[in-house]
Amino acid sequence: MALFARLIAACLLLLADHGFTSPLKDVSSVSNRRDVATASASYTLPRLVIYFQTTHDASTGQPISMLPLITQKGIAFTHLIVCSFHIGSPSSSSTPELHLNDYPPSDPRFTTLWQEAALLQAAGVRVMGMVGGAAPGSFATDTLDSTDTATFEAAYKQLHDAIVTYGLQGMDLDVEQAMSQAGITRLVERLNSDFGPSFEVTAAPVASALQTSGNGANLSGFNYTTLASTLAKTSGSGISFYNAQFYNGFGSVATPDDYEAIVHPPDWTWTTNEILLGQITAPSEGYGYVAPGTLNQTVIALRDHYGASHPLGGVMGWEYFDSAPGGTAAPWQWAQDMTAILRPGQTPALYVTSRDAEQLQTAYKASVVKGFGGGVSTNSVPSVDYMAMVNA
Repeated sequence: MALFARLIAACLLLLADHGFTSPLKDVSSVSNRRDVATASASYTLPRLVIYFQTTHDASTGQPISMLPLITQKGIAFTHLIVCSFHIGSPSSSSTPELHLNDYPPSDPRFTTLWQEAALLQAAGVRVMGMVGGAAPGSFATDTLDSTDTATFEAAYKQLHDAIVTYGLQGMDLDVEQAMSQAGITRLVERLNSDFGPSFEVTAAPVASALQTSGNGANLSGFNYTTLASTLAKTSGSGISFYNAQFYNGFGSVATPDDYEAIVHPPDWTWTTNEILLGQITAPSEGYGYVAPGTLNQTVIALRDHYGASHPLGGVMGWEYFDSAPGGTAAPWQWAQDMTAILRPGQTPALYVTSRDAEQLQTAYKASVVKGFGGGVSTNSVPSVDYMAMVNA
C-alpha cells in the first residue's frame, strides 16, 4: 500500500507538471465547457443510455475511450452512466471513503475517464453516476439506510461530494440489497432537494419489481410503486426514469410481453416515457442476452404500438466495453444500431481544440495501469488518436 501511495503521488506530480491539479479542478477549456454543458444539457425522448463500468483493457491496462460514442457516425446516445460508486461505512473507518469500483474516483487511473466525460457533456450527453449494484454495502443500515442521522449524513456526504467534484448530472440508484421504504424515500428526496430539477435521479430495478401486480421478484426490498406515490405526494419530484433490468431471469426483451406487463393502459401505473428497456449488451454480461436483430424487432414493435402520443422511455445497455455486435474492438456499434431505431438524425457534435487533445494525451498516459497491480505507467502511447479529433 505504501508503494502504491508513492506511485500515485508521483503520478499526481507528473500531472501538475503538465498543468493539471486534479481531473476536475483543472481550469482547462474542457472543464470550462463541462460547466456550461452541466447547466444547459437537454435531450428528447426516447433516451439511449449506456453504463460505463469497465474502464480499462484487461490485457494491456490501457483506458477504454468513450469518445467513439461521439466520433463514430450515426450515434445519438443521451446518457452515459459511470459506475459503480460504493459508499464507505462510517463504522469501519474514521474517514469513510467513496470508491469507484475498487479505487477512489480521484485515482490517476480515472484521469482519462473524467477528461473524456467533460467532452461528452460539452457535446450534450448527460454524464451520470451509479451507486450500488451487485456489491452490497451502499444501502445498508450502517450507510445510506441508517436510522441514525449522523451515520446517514456521513454516508450521504461521500455521494454528494462526488457529484459536485465530478460535475455529475444525475445519480442512478441500483439497489440490489434490502433497503427500507423510508430509507430510499429519504435518499431520493435529499438528492432532488440538494441538486434541483435539472439533476436526474434514476433507479435501476429488475424489471419484475415494476409489475403492477406487485408480486414480481424484487432485489431492492422496498416497493417501487409505493415509492413513486410517496414522492409525488411529499415532494412533487421523484425518479426521472427507470433503467429496468430485463435480463438475468427478471424479464426479457425477446418480445414486447414483459415490457407490456409493466406499462399498459388503462391504469398507467407506469408511463411509457418512464420505463427503459434495459438489456445486457453481450452474452458475457449475464443471462438472457438477446441478439441485436431480435431486440430491434421488440423495440420497433413497441415504438410503433405506442406511437407519438406515448413515446418510449428508451433503451438502456449494460455495459459499454464489449457490446455486440462489435465486441471489444468496436463496442460502439450497439449504439449505432439503437440510434437507427430510436433517434435517427439526432447525432450530437463533438468539438475538440488542440489544447483539449494535448490534455487528453497527457491524461491517457497517467491513466494506464500495468497489470492492474497498482503500478502506473506514464510512458504509454494512447491507442486513441486525439489529435486527429481536433476540429475547433
